[in-house]
Amino acid sequence: MIVVATLTGCSSSDGASPDAAPSLRPGVEDSNLVYKGTPSANESAFWVAVRNADDTGRATAVDRLTADIAADPSNGYSQFLVGASHFMAPNTVLRALADGTPPPAFSVDMPPYLREALSNLTDPFYLGFDGGLLASLELAAGNVADGGPRFATAVANNRVATAFITVIGDLQMRDPAKGLADMYAMLDYCNGAPLDRNGGDAAAYVTKANAGALAQRECYSGYHAPHGTTGELLILADLLALDGNAAASRVYYDALQAATDYPTWALKPLVERRRSGAQAADVATVGAISNTCATCHTNTLP
Repeated sequence: MIVVATLTGCSSSDGASPDAAPSLRPGVEDSNLVYKGTPSANESAFWVAVRNADDTGRATAVDRLTADIAADPSNGYSQFLVGASHFMAPNTVLRALADGTPPPAFSVDMPPYLREALSNLTDPFYLGFDGGLLASLELAAGNVADGGPRFATAVANNRVATAFITVIGDLQMRDPAKGLADMYAMLDYCNGAPLDRNGGDAAAYVTKANAGALAQRECYSGYHAPHGTTGELLILADLLALDGNAAASRVYYDALQAATDYPTWALKPLVERRRSGAQAADVATVGAISNTCATCHTNTLP
């Protein structure tokens, strides 16, 4: 996610000899710290479409990945991408958030392949992400017997993804106080130490994020989440505002502007409205920001 060579699976020794072992596909080796594996052309096309907020291109990539899965039902990474795509709202939601208008409603039914992917993935990063998404839907449907243990296993594999899924659930239950506590738990883990609850180390945290010096690659921006740093810190700032801590909230609204990805972020206008007082945080909007994958995963709007 951070190093270009790992995105393409290239290294100085790839193809150096006729009997060189082929690169592993994603979803095989532990990639919590850095993306590993060589994606297929259709897997790469999927991420290009996501980054470009190209809904048509993403749908085409999903169709092609579905055909790939039919030909090779053991490819857990492709299965994960097809399942995860169902959680990705159309680009009209991100545009509405950027413009300050009510975003269109978006909901998720049980996607295909999430369950199958768990049998084929061996990378803890994707086992945690996939299992966390599947468990969240099971728990929302009242299936605690399956969803509870599955989510606990997912947490052990990927603490950041499951922590963020928990925050989304908190906001769906309209419990911003719990959302703030869970968001801090995630960022404390990313930071490797508890953060000052009044924002005293906000600037230092952004500096670490810019340097990729946090505990896991989902803690900061990278190829697959070009606005991960700003997205996560905006949600924290909004939750602080909802909790009545206006001073700490302002510190984070100001600090996230120093993130290297901020100048090109689609939600930069929303941050400016927060800072000017033109649009205060509310539970529904913060819930939409956190539940919209494009907040972090879209590079630019078309």
